[in-house]
Amino acid sequence: MKALINQSLSPFRLTALISFIVGLCFALGCNSDTKNQVFITDTNLSILQTHRDNLVSLLNSSKYGTAPGTYPEASKDILNSEIKDLDDAISNLKSGSTLSKEQLAEKVTHINQVIDTFKDSRLYNLSGQAQQYATLLKAKAKEFDNLLKDPSKWGNHKGQYPVESKAFLETAITALNNMVENILSGAITNMTQALYDDAIQSADQAMQKVEDTKWQEDNITWNLFVDGNKGGYIDFGYSPDYVQFGADGQQAFTIELWVNFTAYCSQPGQDNSTFLSTMTQQDYWSGWRAQDRTKGLVRTMVAHWEDDGPTNAREWEPGWKKSDNWTLNRWTHYAFLFRDQGLPGFDTPTDVKCYSMVDGQRQGEIIRVGEPWRTYIEDNSVKYKVHMTGFCSLDNNGNRQEGFSGYIKKIRIWKTNRTEDQVRNDYLDLSTDVTADNPDLVAAWDFEKRGDMPSATEFKDLTGRHTATLKGDFKWVESSDVPQK
Repeated sequence: MKALINQSLSPFRLTALISFIVGLCFALGCNSDTKNQVFITDTNLSILQTHRDNLVSLLNSSKYGTAPGTYPEASKDILNSEIKDLDDAISNLKSGSTLSKEQLAEKVTHINQVIDTFKDSRLYNLSGQAQQYATLLKAKAKEFDNLLKDPSKWGNHKGQYPVESKAFLETAITALNNMVENILSGAITNMTQALYDDAIQSADQAMQKVEDTKWQEDNITWNLFVDGNKGGYIDFGYSPDYVQFGADGQQAFTIELWVNFTAYCSQPGQDNSTFLSTMTQQDYWSGWRAQDRTKGLVRTMVAHWEDDGPTNAREWEPGWKKSDNWTLNRWTHYAFLFRDQGLPGFDTPTDVKCYSMVDGQRQGEIIRVGEPWRTYIEDNSVKYKVHMTGFCSLDNNGNRQEGFSGYIKKIRIWKTNRTEDQVRNDYLDLSTDVTADNPDLVAAWDFEKRGDMPSATEFKDLTGRHTATLKGDFKWVESSDVPQK
């Protein structure tokens, strides 16, 4: 690919960086050519009210008369008629009528066609040559707009253009439309062939930039979809590496992954949707389990000793919930940090055992205890050689439970407590230490693959020591088709 694409951020990193932006405000001048691309993000009523307000503003701010650059008095009827139609539609919605997404899109398109009709009624005092230049420039802008709207031209397949390259055409369209407006309004008093040639040359250069980025071969990224509600899951096998992170009472570990839910656990009586699990209740609680509980509470259950001895195995489960269903159809970076001897960054450095980080930020409950015997337990996960599983956990008889449907990628298990800066860099895809020779990296899988669609069912991890096996209902999905808010 050309330099533009090579130097651009990866979609993964770009998505992460965008989520840190606090706000984005923009003003966009629209006509019927551009406004056909409707993004319905608000209620039907508020959208129609906003368009009505815009029409009233245009009606009141425009100048009327007989001089060039003004609108004939009769042009008011064009906007007033549409405003009346909108008043009727708004009144009907308030009375209980409904409007489908398609009907709303059609209505918005018509509104913008009315705006174009109104603008075209403006009086001009132009030479025939100037009018011809304006017509040709508008046609070039329309040509680019048609290309933008053709979904078959954009994507990651051979012969398509990267979606990022749309920006070249969008900039060119704006420049062309601005020149047309300057011609028609009289801001350009002497429209010459040289000015026209310069505008067309700039537009052609923009198109050449798009052409230079055309994919010469498929550049597809695939994500693994597992339907845990229909029996799909990942079996990582058994390894003490997954649960044993040092001497008893001195263990530390970090679990990281990206998860994207399409459906929470649908089994009656099961309110957990398990990302990864090594946990067992055989004899007593042992191991850990990362999950989403009650549709939006992300947390990890971790076995620990409750009483001195140590005795009385229990579980901590610190978590955080932003809102109901907030983890649906979005990539969420989840990390769980644990250290028997206490995590740094607190006023009592030995007391904080564990907490979660979500999208690069510490979130939710913090387990803070003072008793030195309240430490992590892995005993029975090792004794019974419990398999680590993804998209479900296993009961004491080895049966699947607490599945969900969706995607997981970039699984990392560390035998150390990562620093918050390290986890934040992992979230931003800036880390450079996720390598096979990193002694603190226990295991790492990335179920996001570039190139041909994967056909294997077994995948070695980055370290080469562990194998993940896909079982049941799963498929590979082009990343551009993965839902993500």
